[in-house]
Amino acid sequence: MSFMRQPIISVLGHVDHGKTSLLDFIRRSKITDKEAGGITQHIGATEVPKKDLIKTVKGAIPANMIKIPGLLFIDTPGHKAFTSLRKRGGSISDIGILIVDITEGFKPQTIEAIEILKSMNTPFIVAANKIDRIPLWNSQPDKKLLDNINSQRQELVYKFEEYVYNVVGEIAKFGLEADRYDRVSDFTKQVAIVPISAKTGEGITELITTLVGLTQKYMEKKLTIENENIAKGVILEVKDYPGLGKTIDVILYDGVIKQGDTVLALSIDGVQKSKLKSILKPGEMKEIRDSATKFKTIPEQQAASGVKLACPDFGELQAGMPIIAVRKNEKQSVIDEFVESLEKEITDSNIVIHEQGILVKADTLGSLEALSFILEEHNIPLRKAEVGKVTKMDVMDAGADLKHNPKNALILNFSQKIDPVLEKMAEESGVTIFSHDIIYKLIEESAEWLKNKQKEIDRQILSELTMPFKIKILPNCIFRVSGPAVVGVEVQGGSCIPNVSLMTKEGKRVGSIKTIKDRDETLSKLEFEKQAAVSMDDVVIGKNAEEGTVFLTFMGEENFRKLKDNKELLSSDERKCLADIADVMRVENTLWGK
Repeated sequence: MSFMRQPIISVLGHVDHGKTSLLDFIRRSKITDKEAGGITQHIGATEVPKKDLIKTVKGAIPANMIKIPGLLFIDTPGHKAFTSLRKRGGSISDIGILIVDITEGFKPQTIEAIEILKSMNTPFIVAANKIDRIPLWNSQPDKKLLDNINSQRQELVYKFEEYVYNVVGEIAKFGLEADRYDRVSDFTKQVAIVPISAKTGEGITELITTLVGLTQKYMEKKLTIENENIAKGVILEVKDYPGLGKTIDVILYDGVIKQGDTVLALSIDGVQKSKLKSILKPGEMKEIRDSATKFKTIPEQQAASGVKLACPDFGELQAGMPIIAVRKNEKQSVIDEFVESLEKEITDSNIVIHEQGILVKADTLGSLEALSFILEEHNIPLRKAEVGKVTKMDVMDAGADLKHNPKNALILNFSQKIDPVLEKMAEESGVTIFSHDIIYKLIEESAEWLKNKQKEIDRQILSELTMPFKIKILPNCIFRVSGPAVVGVEVQGGSCIPNVSLMTKEGKRVGSIKTIKDRDETLSKLEFEKQAAVSMDDVVIGKNAEEGTVFLTFMGEENFRKLKDNKELLSSDERKCLADIADVMRVENTLWGK
C-alpha cells in the first residue's frame, strides 16, 4: 500500500544569517542558545507534524487541502553536512531553504550554498531574513506579510524593494531567475524569495505556505512511497547511547523500517551488517541532536523521518554513508543484491575525471561529488577523486610527474585530519596539500595556486631570453672609477643580473655587470627597488657614466619581440623597462622591434 511521506527540507546559508533561529521559531525551541558561539555544531533534524502545519498556515491554505503528513527540516552545520546527505542520483533533500541576511546580502558561504544546491539538482527558495533590522522597520508579526510591507512608510517600502532586488541580482549571477514569492509566475523556472524575520516571526507563515504549496504541487510523485518492505536512509551521526551501545542517527527518506530488521550500512571498507535492536524517535517538534530531547522506543517508522537506530553489530561508520534496512526473514539472494547496490554507490557517481588535474580526497561521497561539480564550474580539472584520507600513495601519485605536469602536484583534502608525516613527505616532494572543511576555501586556494603555478610555467618560456631591467647610479656611491668601475645602484625596473650587456639612455652600448654585492654577500640577482654595489666592465666614471646615469638592458630585436609577445608574463615595471628600451632603439630606427 502506497503512502505520501513528508518532504525533506534542508536549511543552508552563511554563518549567523539565521538558519537555526528560523527552525527555533518554527519549533518554539532555543537550540541556538545551546550551540557553541551560537553556531550549529552538529547536523540536526526536526519533524513538524501536520497538525502544527495547519496552525502555521491557517488562513493561507485550508486544512483539508494539506496532503503531506508534515515537514522534515534538516539544519546543517555549514555545507559539508548538506553534501553528505546524499542518495544515488542527488541529495536526499527534496527542497532547500537558502537563508540570506537581507541587510548584508550574499556572503562566501551563500555563494557556496547555491553552487552546492545546483550541483545536487536541488530546488530551493530564499528566505530573506532579518527584515526587522532594516532601519526604521515597524515589525507587525500579527499582520499578513504583504499587508505588513505595504503599511510601512513609503520611503521604507522603496528601501525594502531595493534590498529584495539586490538578492534577485545576486541570484541572477548564477543564471537563475528570481523574484519575490508573490510575483513569481512559474515556480519551476523562478526562485521564490520570501522576506522573513526569524526573530519576530514575520513572513514565517508565508514561507511555510510556499513550501507546502510547492512540494504538494510539484513533488507528489517523488513523495509517494510504493515499497514498504525496505527502508533507505543516510547516517547523520554515529555514537554510543546509554543502555543501547552503538547507535546511528539516521534520516530515513524511503520505505518503512521495523524493529528486528537487518540493517546494511556502507563504510569505506565495504558493507557492514547489523540486527536492528531498537528504533528511537524524538518527540514532536523536538530536535534530534538536542541533548535535552527525550526519545521513545517504537516498533516501526515510516519515511521521511529522523530516527536513532540501535545497531550493536556495527563497527566504524562514517556520517553521510547510506543504509538499507530489510526484513529479518528476507532471502539471502535479495540481501546480496542490496549489498551490491550499496557497494555501487562508491563507483556510481557523477564525478568528471580528466587526464591531467589535481587530486581530491573527501570524507563522504556526497562531499566528493559536490566538490567535483564546483571544481568543474571553476574550470579546475580533477584527475582523481576518492572517499577516504590522504595516503602515501596519493602523495606519490601527485608528485610522480612533477617536471612535466607541475599543476598535478596539488591535493585537496576535505574535512579530514591528515598525518603530519604525510604533510612533511608532501612538502619534501614538492606536493601541496590544502585541507579545509569549507568548500569555498578549497576552491579559492586551489584557484590561486593553479594561477601562480601557471605563471611559473609560463615564465619558463622566458628563461632563455635576456630580461629587461633598469638601474641608476646612486649619488655619493662611486667606489672605483674603472677597471672595473664599482658603484652603488638602485634597480628602477625588472631585476638586475650579472653578465647582461648594458646601454645608456642615449643608446650607447657599454659593458656589463660582473658582480653584485650587498655588504659581503654576493648576489645572483638584485630585485626591483633594491640597492647594492655592482662592479662593471668597460665603464669609466667621468667618461661614459657618472652619478645619476641610467643604464638599460641591451637586447636584439628578436629577443625584444618575444618579450613583447609574452608581455602578460612580465611585471608592470618590466613592461615599463621594455617600453623604455624600445624608445631608445627607435631613435635611429623607427621600425625597430615592430
